[in-house]
Parts: sequence; C-alpha cells; structure tokens
Amino acid sequence: MSIYGPNRGEQTHLAILQAAHDLFIKQGYHGTSMRQIARDAGIALGGLYNHFTSKEAVFAAVFQTFHPYHQVLPSIQAAQGANLEQLMQDAIQRMVQVVEGRPDFMNLMFIEMVEFKSVHARQLFATQFPQGLQIFQHLVEAHPGQIRAIPSPMVVRTLLGLFIGYYLTDIAFALSAPTEFRENAIQYFIDVYLHGVLAHQEMKIT
Repeated sequence: MSIYGPNRGEQTHLAILQAAHDLFIKQGYHGTSMRQIARDAGIALGGLYNHFTSKEAVFAAVFQTFHPYHQVLPSIQAAQGANLEQLMQDAIQRMVQVVEGRPDFMNLMFIEMVEFKSVHARQLFATQFPQGLQIFQHLVEAHPGQIRAIPSPMVVRTLLGLFIGYYLTDIAFALSAPTEFRENAIQYFIDVYLHGVLAHQEMKIT
C-alpha cells in the first residue's frame, strides 16, 4: 500500500475480502460460491481468480484479516494497573470488549474448526502466540514476585482458556441462564483465574 492509500488492485483485494466475509457469515462456507463473492465484490469471476486460486484461499485470507488478534494484542499492551493483578484485570476486560464487539468472529471460528480442522488457526497461532507471550513476559518482568512459578506459556494458555470459556458460555447459555450465571460474570471469571476457587490452598502439580 502506498502512502496515498490503497491502489486499485489493493482496493479490489479488500472488496473481495469484505464481500467474502459477509457471505461466509450469512450463508456459511458451503453456501457461498466464488461466483457470489465476485458478484458482491463488483468484479468478474475471472478477476476473482486473479487474486485467489480457490475458495479455501479466500477463506484463509478472510480468517487472517478479520481475526480479532489485530485488536486484542494492542489492547493488552494498553492495559493499566498499579500492580500485576490490576493490570491483568484490565487486560482481560479489554480483551472481552474487543471480542464482544466482533460477533462475527465466532462464526468464522466455527467454519475454521469444522471445515478446515483448525489448520489456518494453527498457522496463525504459530506466528502470533510468541508475540502474545512476549507481551505477557514484559508485564510480569515489570512486576517481579507477583506471580507463581508457573511456565509463562501455560499461564497464557490458561488465560486463553478463560477468555474462550467466558465467550462461548455467554453466547450459548447466558440468555436462558439464571441471574447468578450472568451477573458480574466476567469479574468472577477474572477472580477465579487470579485466585482460584479453593480457599488459600496452593495447588501442587507433580
């Protein structure tokens, strides 16, 4: 992209991705054809194949482009707090806000898991997890002595598990669940993540 903005080819590429994204969300992967993507992008079918060789290639580009990690990682870096606990509370709140503003993401993730067995997600993880781990390690190093001796990759993995668990249960059950299931849910998730559910008992892993 030039300093003057996207050129015509780049504009067409972006139009394809937006059209494909909207169709995948609305119709699913199998319900969407290359012809429909070309139509909604305002180009000929042959023009679409000049940019992408297959529908899977289109989906892979959509998954990469519209994945919320583009917003999640900067939101973690922007987290604030007087100590590590407050910092992590703020970081998790920011992560949740990002994904709650992206209801399309879970649709894309389900397509990715069901149709492609998470192959594109694994590729993305391989490139982005080290960056997320580095951000977390910088936060910990800035607040020495405030976290247990747990390998950093496992701390980040459990954080991702908390995050995904909150999001999935909120989508699937929150509307029909009792008040206690919904009220202050993210605060409880964060508290359990940071302090556990056992009263002042250290868990030992052998």
